[in-house]
Amino acid sequence: MAVRFIRDRVVFDPTKGITQTEPRTVTFPSTVRTAQIALNGFDVQYTDGDHHILRQIVDIGEPRINGNAVTYDVKLLLRDGSGNIDDRYHGTVDTLIIADTAS
Repeated sequence: MAVRFIRDRVVFDPTKGITQTEPRTVTFPSTVRTAQIALNGFDVQYTDGDHHILRQIVDIGEPRINGNAVTYDVKLLLRDGSGNIDDRYHGTVDTLIIADTAS
């Protein structure tokens, strides 16, 4: 049994009109028994200028384990005061994957 850590940076390209979702997979050197994912930081901003913020979402989905791989999804949203998602936004989300591995 060994506890291992992998840092991962998820990049979100400029987008509007939707909540962005990026699937991620990280690979450990041995079989993963259990895993959890922590938010390590984020940077999100409007692409085309300054806006008031009505809602911001940074969400990390449950980890899925397959052998020595851990897959997860990260969601990102930045919505202004109009209530619509009509302004382009982009950003990065840094995660920390913590796994209990076989060796």
